[in-house]
Parts: sequence; structure tokens; C-alpha cells
Amino acid sequence: MSYTYDVFFSYRHKPLDSQITEKLFNMVESYRLPETLRARGCQDVHRAFRDTEELAVSRILTDTIDKALHGTNCLIVVCSTDTPSSEWVDREVATFIELGKADRIFPLLITGDPETSFPPSLKRIPDIAARTMDIRIPGNPVKAMLAKAETELLKVIAVIAGCTEAELQREHKLRRNRRLVQRTAAAVAVLAAVSGISFLLMNRARSYRETAYLHEQASMQILNRLTYELPDQLTNVTGAYGRIAELLQRNTEDINAIVRLSADKENAEYEAAANYEKLGHAYSVLGSYDDALAAEQKAVDLFSMLVENGYAKGGPALVSAFSNRGNICHSAGRYEEAAQSYSDALQLMDQTDGMDDVTAAVICYNAGANAVSLGDAAGAADYFDRALATLDKAEETRETISAVAAASYNYGILLYRTGQYQAAEEKLAAAAGNYSRLLEQEDSLTGRMDYIRAVSMQAVCLMDEGRFSEADAAYAQAVSVAEELAEDRENMDSQQLLADLYNNQGLCFNIQGNYEAADRCYGLAAERYEMISRKTGSDTAAAVYALAQLNRGENAFKAGTYEESKVLFESGLQEYEKVYAALGDFHAAQYYAWRSYYDLIHLRDPEAARLAAREACRRQPDHVLANLNLAYAELYCGNYAECDRLFALIASLGEGQAETIRADLAAQQKAGLESSHIPDVLALIGG
Repeated sequence: MSYTYDVFFSYRHKPLDSQITEKLFNMVESYRLPETLRARGCQDVHRAFRDTEELAVSRILTDTIDKALHGTNCLIVVCSTDTPSSEWVDREVATFIELGKADRIFPLLITGDPETSFPPSLKRIPDIAARTMDIRIPGNPVKAMLAKAETELLKVIAVIAGCTEAELQREHKLRRNRRLVQRTAAAVAVLAAVSGISFLLMNRARSYRETAYLHEQASMQILNRLTYELPDQLTNVTGAYGRIAELLQRNTEDINAIVRLSADKENAEYEAAANYEKLGHAYSVLGSYDDALAAEQKAVDLFSMLVENGYAKGGPALVSAFSNRGNICHSAGRYEEAAQSYSDALQLMDQTDGMDDVTAAVICYNAGANAVSLGDAAGAADYFDRALATLDKAEETRETISAVAAASYNYGILLYRTGQYQAAEEKLAAAAGNYSRLLEQEDSLTGRMDYIRAVSMQAVCLMDEGRFSEADAAYAQAVSVAEELAEDRENMDSQQLLADLYNNQGLCFNIQGNYEAADRCYGLAAERYEMISRKTGSDTAAAVYALAQLNRGENAFKAGTYEESKVLFESGLQEYEKVYAALGDFHAAQYYAWRSYYDLIHLRDPEAARLAAREACRRQPDHVLANLNLAYAELYCGNYAECDRLFALIASLGEGQAETIRADLAAQQKAGLESSHIPDVLALIGG
């Protein structure tokens, strides 16, 4: 029989299970039979299947899964203590049995035991123990488990190939031994050659010292190019960051070898640390934050050691390393850790000679951006003012212009979040102008992304000021460029940028009453946010995915699809509830503000809505959404003086906010929420 897939992987979407399955998938698809078996007509493994998504809440397998099971030769069930609770893994096993292929099911045990880790259908197969592959190791060291799996998988591969397991084991072992013999023979030949000339080398060692030093310097120059020049050039190439990470990882091994042998150990250690910093940045862009922090911590440790030894360049380098560690923590949503890293950088900077103004400003505005995420508006403003004051004294260079642009952009974000739209627009316009100047000098991926962010946030301000046609035009321009950049699917920064644009454009359509277009944009944003959250595991990514669901729910409410709205609200709040506490007051205020609106429009409980909105305002007194939802709750609780005060305050921020209030009240009345005071509110905000 001809099969579409040789192997189907059935597994839980848990961290260890998913990680093991991904590696096994690649291992199976890349396996090639020994030549002797291929010559006999045995078949290689060609294609494997694994479902990268959790199945929907339904007892029926999707068409894709069902077709894949029908067209698969062998089923590998990755079994852990989490597996028995998965209805879907059990259903996949049951389907394979119903297809008459029970003898081609192979459990792969990673934790627990057959009793605690096999799904019910698997336990009912009489001879399943004979086909069980066991790669359990205490502590679950993935690398060691995969090494064990290389041999265990031969059980499955033998069935696919059409040979016995014993034949495959024998040929596999012979092939591995032949490779070992080849390597050993080469090593012996080298050793013999070295032994033969060792006496000569010893006699000539003194005359060769200078040559060896020059060779080391030449090697370091080559590795420097691989550390600095090539990665910087590759950043503009789509899909390059994965290759950059591989290149830098190999660099660390070569540089560490030079460090061990170097006559100039401190310079070699400095270059090793610099390479770890580049590696940390590459992993961060890929969304592998744990790997990024591990690499950056090695850089911090090496630079710290150099500072202790009095190495001249060690101090400024260690300041930079602390700052970069803060950047990675911020990207990962670990804001408290980021704040500590920025604090370490600034404290050391004050004690270090030779720090330039641009570096000091960059650390300040990054610390400010992190303070915004923590909800510390006052602290953020202090950092931004310090950064811009420092840059005012610096000579105007490309680096200075870039730093001014970044500080202005982040300051604009802070001002926008606290409802200061005109001041925010001024800062964002300054940022966009400076980013445009930089692009005129040199086009780059990073430069285009920075420019798009600034234009996008300008559009948000225009929207909230009621200048919708200008906002629509800005969004259209930004989205067209961002979609091109997001073709690089492994660059999480590009994906995040496009998702943010879709989300904000959806909000603009929502305010204008174009709910169909808004839903399309929100859906595109949610799809990318979910992908980013799944790939990175970041709390921040999970929070923005939750917000996208809540935006879709609010849009569905205005469109009159109330059941859909309720489901989206509940999904978004459930996701947000898991992470907001770890992300600081800003996200806590966001969560409670949305909770308030859900309590009001779906549970019809104005008092509960009022309590939730008050909690949001307690966390962030200037949070516009929190105050707006408190105004709605006060309205339906009958506290008209307080609701009038809040509505007047919010409407004064711009025509866009006034239009939001009108649209919200119209949607609430359409859904059956009534108050005799609504005409008074409309008259108030109209004035």
C-alpha cells in the first residue's frame, strides 16, 4: 500500500512533549538507511506528520488529522504523565486501531510509566509492550534523551524500511563503527605526523613564537568579521537570524579554543564576550529568550572578570552588557528583572570613565520604556527627560539622531497612554522625522521597522483626535511596508510590528463604525499574536494576544453579534488572567478595565463593573480605558455627577474619544442597556 506519510506523531502540546516531538520529527525525516539495506531495495523514511496546533474543543478529529491518520504507515505516540488527560491523543490512537493498524503503533515513553503515561486506547493493545520505545532519563535532560531515541527509533524505521529490527541495528552499528574507524585513523595519522616532527618543533619553538602570535591575531581578525561585520550585513536578509545564531554559536567554540591557547588572553576573552552578546541578540530576535539570556549572562560574567582584572575596555563593555540583558528581559516580559539590569547599567556607568553620551542616553530611554510597561509613568518620564537632556549636549551624528528618535518615540508612547495626545503626537512626529533622515542616509531593516512604529503611533494619535482620513492613510502606508518585512517568519520583531499595526488599524475602523473591516484586522492581529505567544512563551505575548481577543469581542458587541462577543470576551479575560499579575500595574489596569466592561455589557452588573474599573484606576489613575469604563459603570449605577466629570475629561482629550463614547453608548442602548441620563451625556460631550 502507498502511504502519504511514513510516520504520524501523536503528542500533548506541553513544553517537554513538544520539544521532544519536534526533535524526533526532524530526526526521523533526516534519517537515511545504511547503503547495504538501500541496495537491497529497503525504503528510506520520506515524510512524517505532526500537528503543531491544539485540536479544537470537539470530539471529532479535524479533516486534516483524519486524512493524515488514514494515509500514515506507523503511529508514534509520545507518552508522558500529561498524555492520558488528552482526549485527542487517545482518539488518534483509537482511530489508528479502527483502521486495522494496531500492530504499527509505537509508544515512546518520555516520563512516568505505561500505567501512568499511556492513554486508555493504547493500554488495550495486547502486544504493545514489545513495541514500546523507552527514552526516560531522571531529570529529563533532552539532549541525552534524544541520544537514546536514536537507537530506539530503529524499531519504527525497520517496519517502514521493510527489514528486521536486528538487521537495521546491525547495519546501523556497522555504519557508526566505520565512521569511528575513519575518524580514529585520521586522528592516528595526525598524531603520527605530530610525533614525527615534535622534536623539530621544540627546537624551533622560540623562532615560531612570533609567527604563532601573528596567526592568533589573524584568526581573531577573521572571527571578528564573523562576530561583527557579517551578522550586521545579514540582518537585512529575510530569514537570516537563524543562520546568524548558528554562525555565532560556532564562533563561541572557536574563540574559546583561542582563549585557552592565547598569549593575549584578555583581548581574546573580550572578543569571546562580544560574540556572546551578538548571540544573545540573535536569539532574542528569534524569540528564544532563555537561550538569549544564557548567552548574555556569559557576556556579563566575562566582562565582569575583565573589570576585576583592570582591563581598560571592560567597564564600558560591562555597562553595555547589563543594558542588553535588560533589553532581552524586557522583550521577554520580565520587566522587574529588566529594571534591575538597567539599574545595574546606570549605576556602573556613573562609576566608569569613557562612557559616551549616546550610550548613556540609550540606556536611559530603554529603562524608560521598561518603566512604561511596569506602569511607572513618573519614573518613565524622568528617564526620557534625562535621555533627551543628555543628547542635547552631544554632537549630531547618525548615532545621536537614532538615539533622539528612539527616546522621542518611547516618550510619545508614555504620553499617549496617559491621554496626552497632542504632546504625544509632537514626540512621535519628531521620532518619525529623525527615522526618515536616517533612512535617507542608509536603508536598513531595523531603520524601516523603527520608522513604521513611529508612523503607526502617529496614526493612533490622529485617530483619537478624530482625524480619521489621515489616520487611515498612515495605517495603509505602514501596513504595506510591514507586510513585506513580515515575510521573514522567524523574525519575531517583524511579526510583532505587523500584529500591532493590524490591531491599531482595527481600532480605527471600529471607531468609524466599519465593524466588518475592524474584525478582519483584529483577526489578523490575533492570529499573529497567538503565533508569537506560542513560539516565545512570553507573558507579554500572551497578554497582547488576550487583548486582541478582547478587541474582537468589543467589536462583535457593537456589530450586534452578542454570543460571539461574550465568547471572545471570556477567552480574552481567561488568557489575560494567567499573566497580568506578573507584568506590572499597566497590564493589571488593562485587565480590570476590560473585566469591568464585560461585567457591564454581558453580565449586566453595573456595581461589579464599577468595582473592577475602580481597581483599574487605582493601579493606573491616568489610564484612559479604565476611566472610560468607570464612567459607563457610574452612569448605569446612577452616579451622574461622577460619570459626567469622567465623560467630560475623556471627551476633552480629542474628537476621537468623543466619537468612541457616542458609538459605545449607541451599542449599549441597542443591546438593551438603558439610562435616562444618556441624552445629557451626549449633550455634554457634544459641547
